[in-house]
Amino acid sequence: MIRFIPLLGLCALLTQTAFAAAPQDDLCKTEQDHINTAIYVEGMLTQSFRTCSKGSISYIEVIASVDFDGGTVDVAIMDASFTPKALQTFTPDNYNGTSLILDNLAIPTLKNDEYTLVVRAMNGASCVIPGTDDAENFVGGARLYGEELDKNVKFSTGVRSATPNLAGALDGRKSDADTYDVPNNAMSRTAAGLDLIVSGNCSVTQDQSNGVINVNGGSFLQTFTACERGQFIEAKVATPYVEPGYEFTYALVHYNGDMIADGTFTSEDVTDGQLKLAFDKGSVRKDAPVALKVTCPEGARMALLAIGVSNANFGRLFIDGQAVPFNIAMSAGLKTALAAHTQSMEDDRNSLEISAFPIPFNESLSVNVRGTLQEGALLQVLDHQGTPVKSISLTAGQLTAPVRLDNMGELRSGIYSLRLLNGRKVVSIRILKA
Repeated sequence: MIRFIPLLGLCALLTQTAFAAAPQDDLCKTEQDHINTAIYVEGMLTQSFRTCSKGSISYIEVIASVDFDGGTVDVAIMDASFTPKALQTFTPDNYNGTSLILDNLAIPTLKNDEYTLVVRAMNGASCVIPGTDDAENFVGGARLYGEELDKNVKFSTGVRSATPNLAGALDGRKSDADTYDVPNNAMSRTAAGLDLIVSGNCSVTQDQSNGVINVNGGSFLQTFTACERGQFIEAKVATPYVEPGYEFTYALVHYNGDMIADGTFTSEDVTDGQLKLAFDKGSVRKDAPVALKVTCPEGARMALLAIGVSNANFGRLFIDGQAVPFNIAMSAGLKTALAAHTQSMEDDRNSLEISAFPIPFNESLSVNVRGTLQEGALLQVLDHQGTPVKSISLTAGQLTAPVRLDNMGELRSGIYSLRLLNGRKVVSIRILKA
């Protein structure tokens, strides 16, 4: 089939030099800007090139005049092993009339890494791409239907310099698990370690990284264990990129799936490459297995610093339910609630001690009192502001059975104080409501 290209349209393509402005933080551009010919594409065209610096490919633009005629045009970037790193399908709805652009990319690369740009017109679509027939002007070369053309197409790709979080990156783009076939929505990348600091009496932390996991839609779940008995109050996750304009959901759950706490976040909750999540309820036991689950909306991407592991020292990572040999860089802080710890305002041979169970409690709480009680002894439960929310008078003497506090289910989840007033003696411990 013979097609004719309007002369004015072809002339415009041959003289066109405008490119989409590269982002300000791009370090360099790999660009072929010479024009003295045009390539008609009805099928597949490939163009090889090399990157200009170490960093990450942030965008690629191909000048092209497209006739869709009911079809579509795919543009992809493939690495030296011909593994797709980015792909976008163009239709009349997202074609800007002058060029094919893939932006908001984050494809880490080393200097002089080889890549292949692929343009494929399908189902009746065709396009005209200006270029040069002087292949000496550029390192690379175009192929049409697999046949060498000794030409280069007009295109530009930007490489963004490594951010401070990536400054200590190891060479190479794969994790320790080189032979692992990651899911379609997860790609191993190169990254550096990140020091994550959270609030709390203790924390569980995995702050090393040698890769980046890109989650495009779907969900991921990272398991770990509680460092003490108490309540998680916050977590930080190393996130080089969270897609703006979307609301992500997260949940801290027990290993059996029971909810501990949940919430939402957006890209505005990310500061200096760290996503901060807050938890305001729920409790855990020491060494209890828990998991952080994050769900990405359809069309949204989230990048996670991670480390390739051959064992589960920290935990296990699951993407859309499939286990992958990585652990994300994150830290979770926990505020302890140790019911066995006793504080007394007086120290004598007739000292008092109290303990409580179960911790965390729910509908009821049993309190053991050791020591001699005076007339008028009072046992109180105080909220976080020190206000008594439950009180019970105790019988003078020594108690032989635990004191049971009922109807506790009405209290909100969180940390409370259990206080015993015995004359001038005061003993208190901290307790946790589930």
